[in-house]
Amino acid sequence: MSEIFYLPFKPRKTRYVIGWHTLLKKTKAWLVRKILFGRSKAVIAVSDCAAGTVKKYFPGKKVVTILNGVDTEFFNPGKFDREYVGKKFGVDFSKPVVLFVGALFERKRPDVFIEIARRYDNANFVLVGRKDKTDFITPTKGLNRFKWIPFMEREDVAVMMASSDVFLFPSVYEPCAAVIPEAMASGLPVILSRSCGNHELITHEKEGFLIDPGKNEADEFVKYLDALLANSAYMKTIGENARRKCEEELNWSTVSKRYEEVFSTLP
Repeated sequence: MSEIFYLPFKPRKTRYVIGWHTLLKKTKAWLVRKILFGRSKAVIAVSDCAAGTVKKYFPGKKVVTILNGVDTEFFNPGKFDREYVGKKFGVDFSKPVVLFVGALFERKRPDVFIEIARRYDNANFVLVGRKDKTDFITPTKGLNRFKWIPFMEREDVAVMMASSDVFLFPSVYEPCAAVIPEAMASGLPVILSRSCGNHELITHEKEGFLIDPGKNEADEFVKYLDALLANSAYMKTIGENARRKCEEELNWSTVSKRYEEVFSTLP
């Protein structure tokens, strides 16, 4: 909100553009936000889902969608190193590893990930992320196939992703979670909730799978997880498709050009 103090003094030819990475809703700071959006030349949203919330309140505003990019050099399958991850974090690779990365917020639904770990015997499940207000971890005591790692350095996350088999992320209300293209760039097939921006990142059954949130979703997650882990060639193909999507469409070089195109068209 410090931008409110910048606007009166910005150079006349400077174009003020908002990069919007969340879902717009009215809050206590709505008056300030209304001024900022009103003064902007355009809004660049990270998904159509996020863009829709801006258009709801500012129907006349120029809103452009540009999905989050990913550093395909930093996140890549070549960082595969199970020996390193096993020694440093105690991850068990005797079975395929299913990974979740994200702070343990309720909307990210780590409880769904944990429920799948309880149901599925043919994999080990690793959850990387710090605790929030809700304690999801205590109920996992005694769950042998489950490993919680509260914190990893970013470099270690890249190695963890490259060394895992599947990325499973049941989070909802994500405008465009950066962790999804990071996993894809690491060569992982992804299984996601069909919610908000998640479905804009992949094509169902090409780079991964989309599961409708609801009563039977855990069964659906397990079904697609089993389809991948039961067929290594199929899992490899989906992972390669995910990597290719990042190389061709979601790498930062391509994404930055889209930003430049938007800036060049502003009055």
